[in-house]
Amino acid sequence: MTIDLESLAARLDRVETELALHRLVHDYCIAADHRDAQRWDAVWTHDAVWETSPDRVYRGTVEIRRAVEVQWATFPAMQHATSNHIVDRINGDTAAGRCDAVVLVQLPDLRWIVGGGAYEDEYRREDDRWRIARRTVVRPFDLAPLAASNSPILLDEDD
Repeated sequence: MTIDLESLAARLDRVETELALHRLVHDYCIAADHRDAQRWDAVWTHDAVWETSPDRVYRGTVEIRRAVEVQWATFPAMQHATSNHIVDRINGDTAAGRCDAVVLVQLPDLRWIVGGGAYEDEYRREDDRWRIARRTVVRPFDLAPLAASNSPILLDEDD
């Protein structure tokens, strides 16, 4: 069996890219849920677009950071769960993918809303790191609020 080093290098690059993109999608959720501003900023390209609905489109890291800070100030707790992430296309330093998400959000009155939808993503490698260049929420849904819990969920101080 002959090993074609060029083919092997291309396959390895694709595997490393897919792993980095899966990590990126998880970093987005972790940053949002743990209110980690540094991690949040790191998932986006400088000129990123975050379209949470047709009438809510945030452009650039400053607008995107402000939008999530409003969520952090409004909701005592958020929990994102991303599944079914697939990478549809990798082309050099750009890629595209999609995933499903379920989001639990605690309202100020301590009731919970369960919602979710799907993310359609465009990714770009900048400074040797994969980032989200565009994230569009599609097929969103929300269920009626659930009963209030006794208290908000508090994150460990180590988070």
